Amino acid sequence: MKIAKRAIYITTIFFALFIVVLIVASQKDDNTVDVKSENVDYGKLDDIVFSVVTDKAIVGDLIIKISANGKIRADKELEVSSNISGVIDKINIYEGSQVKKDDLLIQLDDREYQLALKEAEDQIMTARVEYGLLKKGLPKDTSSIKMADIYYKNLEELEKSFQNGSISKSEYTKQKDDLDMKIIFTGAKREDFILNKSGVSRSTNTREKAQLNIMHTQIKAKFNGIIGDFNLVEGERINAGETLFKLFDTNQMKIDINILESEISKIKLGNTVEIEIPAIPNEKFYGSVKRISPYIDSEDGTCKVEVAINNNKQKIKPGMFAKVLIETNTLENRLLVKKEALLVRDKRNLVFAVEDSLAKWKYVKLGDENEKYYEILEGVKEGDDIIISGHYNLAHDSKVKVIK
Repeated sequence: MKIAKRAIYITTIFFALFIVVLIVASQKDDNTVDVKSENVDYGKLDDIVFSVVTDKAIVGDLIIKISANGKIRADKELEVSSNISGVIDKINIYEGSQVKKDDLLIQLDDREYQLALKEAEDQIMTARVEYGLLKKGLPKDTSSIKMADIYYKNLEELEKSFQNGSISKSEYTKQKDDLDMKIIFTGAKREDFILNKSGVSRSTNTREKAQLNIMHTQIKAKFNGIIGDFNLVEGERINAGETLFKLFDTNQMKIDINILESEISKIKLGNTVEIEIPAIPNEKFYGSVKRISPYIDSEDGTCKVEVAINNNKQKIKPGMFAKVLIETNTLENRLLVKKEALLVRDKRNLVFAVEDSLAKWKYVKLGDENEKYYEILEGVKEGDDIIISGHYNLAHDSKVKVIK
């Protein structure tokens, strides 16, 4: 029994040793590693090959941009309300429906206003009879008409004197009132008086108001757009001035952003804007600077800038968050490296370049920058293979293998 147990024990030990030998052998076959720990034993770097990614140092244009964040809104956004109170008779829209200018959106019950119009027309008929009776009793006096013509000419001369500044406003008002009274007493404005007294003018106004109310029973689209915030039903009563829904013109959108006063002078109308929308990943949009506020907000020291962006595919929705990059200047023929390449050691800027499968430590002097590139003034040359990934644990002359 003891012999059997000892045999099992010995067999287990040999099996474990065999596994260890296999692991060591596999490590000798491929000694390339991707070192992620910063606690590297640099004394053993000759035995390690680091996997790295490189990108060429290039000569190109460095486009300087200013970044900002903002919320997207529609180019036109109208809160649609009714001018009159009434009951909804018919609805031709729904949430999200697209409409064209002058489309009939909601029809209110117009029977009450049709009755008001008929009453106004009846009043006009009665007033016209009264007008005819009053006019028959007017005396015919041509001399007063001649005097009225003189007063009208005096009014024209008075108006010219006031327009060129020859008389004051108070003097103009006084003389005009006097001339108006004289014209009335000549009988030249007697026609207006009779129209008013007979009720023709008043009933005519009532009819026009009734016609206007009938027109207001039809709520139409003021421009092409999309309906939002809509939850009305037929038969519902609405009040005058009550917001019914919103109409958005989403073919073009706007983004309001705030730019620091120290940077606002770099931005001009028409500057190209690159736009990233987190809600629509892996897609970039482009717009332009449309408006720049004429003043700086004293509370936060920023200036409001409006960016316009086309939305022909209707992917962008009002209220989405957006990051914008405004192009302000283009620096031509600059030596550039990706920003990922830069390291700082002992408070000095450096990059690693690959030469003969070795990482070469190169101190660099930086110039301008944008969100993607640094301008290099000294330290590397065009065409150098600059390491942009896998370089945090490298030392000078570390062995590297470039991977795609």
